[in-house]
Amino acid sequence: MPNRISAAIGAIAVMCVFHGSANARPQPAAKAEDKAVAIERLVQSEMTARGIPGAQLTIVQRGKIVFTGAYGHANVEAATPVTKQTLFPINSISKAVAGVAAMQLVEAGKLDLDAPFTTYLDGLPEAWKGITVRQLLTHVSGLPEIVDDNVRWRDGAEPAAAWAKVQELPLKFTPGTKFEYTQTNYVVIGKIVERLTGKPYTVFVRDRQFSPVGMKQTSFASTANVQPHAAQLYTHVTLRVEDMKTVGVERSKVPFVRHEPFSEYVYPAGGIQTTSTDLAKWAIAVQKLKLVDKNSVEQLWRPQVLADGTTRGLNATINGYGLGWPSIRRAEHAPITLTGGARATVFIYPNDDLTVVVLTNLMGAGPEKFVDKIAALYIPDMTAAK
Repeated sequence: MPNRISAAIGAIAVMCVFHGSANARPQPAAKAEDKAVAIERLVQSEMTARGIPGAQLTIVQRGKIVFTGAYGHANVEAATPVTKQTLFPINSISKAVAGVAAMQLVEAGKLDLDAPFTTYLDGLPEAWKGITVRQLLTHVSGLPEIVDDNVRWRDGAEPAAAWAKVQELPLKFTPGTKFEYTQTNYVVIGKIVERLTGKPYTVFVRDRQFSPVGMKQTSFASTANVQPHAAQLYTHVTLRVEDMKTVGVERSKVPFVRHEPFSEYVYPAGGIQTTSTDLAKWAIAVQKLKLVDKNSVEQLWRPQVLADGTTRGLNATINGYGLGWPSIRRAEHAPITLTGGARATVFIYPNDDLTVVVLTNLMGAGPEKFVDKIAALYIPDMTAAK
């Protein structure tokens, strides 16, 4: 695995946001139509190759939305087309929203990232008492998993019982020594937000992020209250899970419906549904310091360093992880890379003042694998190969 992004990259990346792209070369207006055609062809080609039923795309350049698109079907069986109002789940991109919520509390003087998180919650196991809030946000806490990769609660229990069970289990590793992506971390973050604000997590996020940004179509998904514009979820794979993690898959040529139960316990970890346009507005607001200040953005984006001096991430490519914000380390056009459910992604290219949002309704679509191709249409010296 390549070496991770250094701790300084967060500050450098954020500085690029504030100073914009002073030297960026504007795209000639005459090429706008050709670019739109190229985008449409690229997206449709990727959807065909990957078997993606439906998708939305929004592109932001220099702080403004410059392109939006809706493609394919929100519901294959009913032949319902995707529109710009179709709601898509963003799964773990919700963790970036939780990271912003945490930094809002830090700015308010209510939360210390480097304090033991048991400072804010009572009645937890003795073994948990040295784990910091920062270690939760960066997945280096060692907490055992509460939800498996099929979104099933531990031991098949109801959420409250699964939460009780997790507290009986030993830590997976010494906190700070290893990166292990675990939904439990963000279940705890949600509980901390609620304790410090005296509000449900959903209300705090709505009031402090969704409403100020004007995200009128964004909400938290509910199994009991399915929105009329919500896309049906599909997959080509059946996951084989052992010890709460995927150990194998079975593939189908034809996509089939995937059911994902939603609970307030996991809203901070993966419960948001939205449109690509709403999510683009939120990304703009973060970069323009409308939700948190410059120092907070630097901390959100800066990859966590482990005890041995290294950093880790979701995989060999997305090889850095900040406070709910993954990133890619590479020499040129290094992006912040929010991903969710293997179906949704937001790539922010700070040095190029460009953001690309792709939402799909197929688990396993892997839009993060073709976002660079879209970005290359806006960044003159970039190729996907780089």
